[in-house]
Amino acid sequence: MTAQTDQKIDPVTFEVIRHKLWSINEEGSATMIHVSGSPVVHATDYNFGLYTAAGEMAVIGVYLLVPVYTGSMAIREFLRRFDDIADGDVFIINDPYIAAEHQNDVQFCAPFFHDGQFVAWIGCMAHQVDLGGMDAGSWCPTATDTFQEGLRIPPGRIVREGRLNQELWNIITDNSRMPFTVSNDMTAFLAGLKVAAERLHELCERYGADVVAGVMGQSIDASERAFRKILAALPDGKFEHTSYLDRPVSAGAHETELLAINCRMTKTGDRLIFDYNGSDPQSAGYGMATRAGTVGAVATLMLCLFGSEVPWNHGLMRPVEVVIDDGLCVTAVSPMPVSGGAAGANWVAMNAAAGCIAKMVSFSEEYAGLAFGPGDGSWQLAQFGGINQYGEPFAAMYLDSLLWGGPAFADRDGVDSGGAMVILGGGTQDVEQQEVGQPLLYLWRREVRDSGGAGRHRGGNGIEFALTPIDTDAVSGVMATHGTTLPNRTGIFGGLPGSCARFEIVRGSNALGDLAAGKTIERLDLVDGSYEELPGVNSGLVVKQGEIINVRLQNGGGYGDPIVRDLQDVVRDVQSGAVSAAVASRIYGVVVADGGLDRQATESRRAEIRAARRRAMRPPIRPSAAPAAADSEASGHWGDSLTLRRDGNGAHIAHCAHCDALLGELRGDWRELAGSIAVQADDLGPLVQLPPGLVARQFVCPSCVTALWVEVLPADAPAWRDFELG
Repeated sequence: MTAQTDQKIDPVTFEVIRHKLWSINEEGSATMIHVSGSPVVHATDYNFGLYTAAGEMAVIGVYLLVPVYTGSMAIREFLRRFDDIADGDVFIINDPYIAAEHQNDVQFCAPFFHDGQFVAWIGCMAHQVDLGGMDAGSWCPTATDTFQEGLRIPPGRIVREGRLNQELWNIITDNSRMPFTVSNDMTAFLAGLKVAAERLHELCERYGADVVAGVMGQSIDASERAFRKILAALPDGKFEHTSYLDRPVSAGAHETELLAINCRMTKTGDRLIFDYNGSDPQSAGYGMATRAGTVGAVATLMLCLFGSEVPWNHGLMRPVEVVIDDGLCVTAVSPMPVSGGAAGANWVAMNAAAGCIAKMVSFSEEYAGLAFGPGDGSWQLAQFGGINQYGEPFAAMYLDSLLWGGPAFADRDGVDSGGAMVILGGGTQDVEQQEVGQPLLYLWRREVRDSGGAGRHRGGNGIEFALTPIDTDAVSGVMATHGTTLPNRTGIFGGLPGSCARFEIVRGSNALGDLAAGKTIERLDLVDGSYEELPGVNSGLVVKQGEIINVRLQNGGGYGDPIVRDLQDVVRDVQSGAVSAAVASRIYGVVVADGGLDRQATESRRAEIRAARRRAMRPPIRPSAAPAAADSEASGHWGDSLTLRRDGNGAHIAHCAHCDALLGELRGDWRELAGSIAVQADDLGPLVQLPPGLVARQFVCPSCVTALWVEVLPADAPAWRDFELG
């Protein structure tokens, strides 16, 4: 018998139970993390959640978010496959083609019964340090099929009516290079589920199972109503954004190929449809995502973005539909390899959806503050294995890559080293904890100047971290990412992209000897040895003792034209070391001399930038033919770029939001109303690359030449329309 959810619950009781459910979820989560000894879990690559009996997300932890939604997908699969679900069962799954991002993400889900009533589900997951496969750590970026990537676990029971399925347990641990860590993690799962179940029993004893289930269901209903109200207040229309996944054409190659991931979002009334058809097809190689990973990425965006306005739960997904055919790079099917898709095509798909939403909410005065460039650009996998300082096998994933800079907003800068949207409550490992357990010494973990995208508000700077093997002859590395050739962390409304990702190595160096001799190591170019920039995907990379590996992250894009940034904000950035004096002058047009503002030189420099833009500008494809009618009615804004008016026939007329110059009627692509400028890599920032085949374009007001949008894309990329208002 399933608990009823239609109970009448007084508001005080409702809030008490709702908050208690959050407390229960946190206690289960805390139990899991304390029992686990995995540094990956301690760095918050896990999550814990409470679900309704039907599998909808009721209470969600703030850690790795995509698997919370794939957990909902998993529960629905358990319900579909099994008609004998019983008290004391614990189900398991890690199959990415059903309900996971990749094989490393193992999910445990336990049905919760109270006095014979089926009330809810409790679910938890964590990234496992190793589940087999061709590479230590089971991220296998050079795999050509899924059978090289590690153990796949279909939907089944790891515990049946309280009895452990020891045979399945042994199959999982015996396929791992780190059986003790994996076994300890799964023990931690069971401990967290047990503690949460005990607290749910206490809650049901006090208030009744029907009331507890009712609070879960009604919380979701309330969030759905609130979200639909927000959607109804936003403009109807079609919004489009294309992002790109760059990857080597073959393992270890510097030559890259680009896969286009196109998102068309249709907003009608109180519903959103994300359509990814038109994206490139699946192909063997790094970064393919499964349907579960892509839909989970969209759910993550909904939770993080609109969850700041309403309580976040499954209500934020009820008005959302994701449309994709099978067999695309965002819906790969077996036997396509997908271990890298956990932070590959599905993240790029999330970026594309984020671009669509930013373009939509920027028409709203009330919700324009929710607009930002892509929050998460690329996860830079840095995984090492071999023999540690204790003579034992090890496999370790470094989560320092979570410390990238956040995107800028309309009213504020991005947060420096702000962390990941996909892991809101995330952090990274403690340096000392890593050095105690792994034979790698940190040389630095530090913020990188000028790594955030420039803008009226700048993107946050992120980190780089450098390691050298110690107390071992060498380690084997698996390193993979995208965003090395073009930035995924694009700016919006004239803001510039953040830095590209990069892997670097100095071979033949003797970092340990230099340190022993008292030499300070602060820069790679001052170290004796052979410097090399590594490709975006490396498998079987050997790093010898004393050699240095450095990982530099992608970072957040800017918001608005850099040359309208407040002068004193730029001066403070230079004084704090966030922005160099050279970038302040070249890109922001602000001259800082003797630690302060040189106002006269700044006025000259900004005038020089505008003059250079005017000389380089190609005129609009559809130039304005006449001045705006005097009786035109103001109808709103689109971010920093456009002021909108209505003419006597009700048509939208666009004006520059900076100088109010008439641009023209909004029909077709609004870019046809703007001047365009071919931009060089140096004009985007010192850490942005622009290889052959890629172009950067800046769209400006033909009158005041203030930047309205900047894009980086393949030269032969088809055009897309940012918006078509309903």
